[in-house]
Amino acid sequence: MDAMPVHPRRAAVAVVIVAATTLLAACGSGGGSSRPNVATTVPQTPLAAPPLGSQAPSGTVVAAPASSSMVLDPAGRRIAVLGTDRTSVSVYSIADARRPVALQTISLPAEVDVLGADRDGVLVGAAADRLVVVDLASGAVTARSVPVSQPLSLARLSDGRVLVGSATGEITVVDLANAAAPVTRIGGLVRVDAMAVHPRQGRDDQVLALDRAQSSVTTVDIPDASLGEALRAGDGATNITVDHFGRFLVTDTRSGDIVAFYGDPIVMRIRYPVPGGPYAVGYDDARDLAWVATTGDNGLVGFDLASGIPVERQRLTTVRQADAIAVDKDSGVVYLVSARGDGLQAAY
Repeated sequence: MDAMPVHPRRAAVAVVIVAATTLLAACGSGGGSSRPNVATTVPQTPLAAPPLGSQAPSGTVVAAPASSSMVLDPAGRRIAVLGTDRTSVSVYSIADARRPVALQTISLPAEVDVLGADRDGVLVGAAADRLVVVDLASGAVTARSVPVSQPLSLARLSDGRVLVGSATGEITVVDLANAAAPVTRIGGLVRVDAMAVHPRQGRDDQVLALDRAQSSVTTVDIPDASLGEALRAGDGATNITVDHFGRFLVTDTRSGDIVAFYGDPIVMRIRYPVPGGPYAVGYDDARDLAWVATTGDNGLVGFDLASGIPVERQRLTTVRQADAIAVDKDSGVVYLVSARGDGLQAAY
């Protein structure tokens, strides 16, 4: 993909920055390093959602537990929502993409902090010192002990291995298909709040880790078990996703921006204002739309990034406190779940 052109626009900031990168210390399978001695900020949280008023959420809303963790299973046409008590998963059919239907509730053997790393209908939940593997089709649940005491995030590599990010600043690499495989630990961050993985043909996956305490993104070299370039991601970065072009999209909730990084080494390409407290972010690879949920005004905005400056294409209303988002590229429907218990939304 060619570098994206940049054009001036009032009230918009689109920047191309070649920044000096900071190389962070890391470690291999021998164990994690201590947290770096760096300047930090208070990790940003989503803006509190106001009452909806007279405007109803766009699309369809069905009952669902209050949650901030949701996973889309495109192969099985299902949505999984972590229960309010974090010891269950509610599963919904999206055979009709616009009308989710509750299928079953699966009990978990431990309190799970985050769901993710779905592959062919099998997803992973991270709990204290264990990973819980859930087969959404059969409802079967298994667990494996993993030395991660405070999990915050999950991702999956192209080869199937799972990455677990923690509040202690470590990434733990686990091969769930091979119990005899060693567990690798990569340290050097303050926190690992979110991760995104971009598969690259003929090359290792490109992995970026987001650290809310540093409001930064850092490349992760999985084969070398080390950290690479790190760049500032605004003043209060919260979430990250990646599109099929390899653009890593980050929400800066504190400053009210969406920030895009691209390249190897990574470079900031776009910084664009998004009012209302941008938080959850997803991408529709079929329609090439970036979707950003703004919890401060119960909004959902779809942007076209083709020109190098985000162009708003669609604006919808969400359920209150839509802290989690999943985009179905097959149908173009965007799914959101309310952290206040207002339900699961299919927005279109």
